[in-house]
Amino acid sequence: MRRIGLGLKNRRGFTLILIGFMFTVLIGAAAFAIDFGRMYLYRSQLHTASDAAALAGAQRIMFDHADQAQAEAMTYGGKHSVGNVALNVPATDVIPGTFSDFATGFVPTVGGTWTGANAVRVTTRYTGQYGFARMMGFTSRALTASSDAVVASVGATACVKPVAIPYQALLDQLYPPAGTKPPSYDLTAADVANLAGPHAPVQLKLGTDADQGNFYLIQMGPYQYANGTFGTPTWGGDNIFEDRFAGTATCSMLVGPGDWLQGKTGNAAGPAEKGYEDLCGFTMNGNGDFPCGTEKKFKVALWATEDDSHCTPRCFQVKYTGVFVITKYSKFGGSTPDGLWGYFTSMPSDVAFSTVPSPLKKLALVR
Repeated sequence: MRRIGLGLKNRRGFTLILIGFMFTVLIGAAAFAIDFGRMYLYRSQLHTASDAAALAGAQRIMFDHADQAQAEAMTYGGKHSVGNVALNVPATDVIPGTFSDFATGFVPTVGGTWTGANAVRVTTRYTGQYGFARMMGFTSRALTASSDAVVASVGATACVKPVAIPYQALLDQLYPPAGTKPPSYDLTAADVANLAGPHAPVQLKLGTDADQGNFYLIQMGPYQYANGTFGTPTWGGDNIFEDRFAGTATCSMLVGPGDWLQGKTGNAAGPAEKGYEDLCGFTMNGNGDFPCGTEKKFKVALWATEDDSHCTPRCFQVKYTGVFVITKYSKFGGSTPDGLWGYFTSMPSDVAFSTVPSPLKKLALVR
């Protein structure tokens, strides 16, 4: 019994030692968690800055100002802070490149030139200072984040107006005189870049089938999709056409290259005129030129092939989805056909990437 009592007596103070040890471990774990959380926050802030900077640079490329992309990325990166420190993004951390697919990834341009670039890589950097971890000999950690933003073409897209425009009309604007390029010609990235700004106006609605640029009505939705499956196109009448033309109806039609569109007969002079009035917010009284005031962009289907045996009464196969900017409506009266004037351009859009250069573009972060 004495030996047992003596053994218990020798263990006095062990609990205090154990508590002290566990307290040290807990303090170390808390210090690690706090410092880890701080570094995670810094890295998140760096990623936010690099994402914003890369997108800002890519946007300049999309609007045909690649020479401004680097400065724009540096400016937007500098609008962010990490911790309490404002970021500085040097020019060497804004790199131009090309991006074609995820397998190849981002490829820096030769010599760092912005000519021909369709992607931007931005790297942000910050040295994070440890707090509690200093007791263990850690002082700081170099942190980086990198983002790639790309300007890509869009294939099938929504909110396409219920008109199908001959692709030849766009080619004639890019390559005058008329007929220089056939409808079999494929747009290049340079062609799409050339569409970015205003061009000499073209007459979209001429009134006869023989004239390239006639106003072709289409059903709402493809008759047959590019993959061979059939759709369920609807017309809905002149009132629906008018609403679709003016942009007041729901965007339920998805159209892309290779789709077949079922056309309608008639030149839709009345609905087109009323749709233009709704679009521009005024009523045309009498004859003459009626400018829209604010230029209105809308998406249209550009067809290269008409095969009326494929579907009746008319059938158009889409080459691209494009963009037309309306500038004015010319109303003549009598037998002279009215004219809808404007120019082709390019614009940002949404939905999936396309490997084919298209007038519809989108910005995307790919890394």
